[in-house]
Amino acid sequence: MVYKVFPSNLVKLDWKSTKKQSWNTTVQKAGSGKIRTMCNQSLPSWTIETKFNMLTDADYRQLLGFVASVKGGFEPFLWLDPEDYQETDVPLTADSEGYFQAVMRMGEWQEPVEGITDLMVGEQKIDGANIDGGRFTFDGATNIRASYKYYWLVRFADDAMSIERIFYGINKSKSFKLEVVRP
Repeated sequence: MVYKVFPSNLVKLDWKSTKKQSWNTTVQKAGSGKIRTMCNQSLPSWTIETKFNMLTDADYRQLLGFVASVKGGFEPFLWLDPEDYQETDVPLTADSEGYFQAVMRMGEWQEPVEGITDLMVGEQKIDGANIDGGRFTFDGATNIRASYKYYWLVRFADDAMSIERIFYGINKSKSFKLEVVRP
């Protein structure tokens, strides 16, 4: 599926953004105090909360136009996070079909991503025609080291977006949440 990409020129995010990771774990506790746990999902849920501090009139119109184009929280889109967006020299192994899956790493944890750009394998830049979302092929290789920018596949957690006018030509958005979507 081809996803829309959040406008790259809208970058004036608030410094006080938050990123939340959560899991769905069931805990069963016996009378003896012994516990059993079961995790009900294989990948974490992520929520990003942020806002825009300074938007020109053109910026806020572009933001509201994008929100309208994805119908609020209806349609997922690709978000280039300002802090967590790049991997360098990641070891990847091809699957049985010869595709490499790009990943995002957080310490020892890694999970697949749905969109990448600026793909480099060694010193070679890879043509975008070989990239399908977060998967790509590379000349019959089975093990490579890759560098790339990655996008988070998200949706707006709410169907509304509020813009506050501060002064003539200066606007800011109210806080909004993005939730990671798993295809």
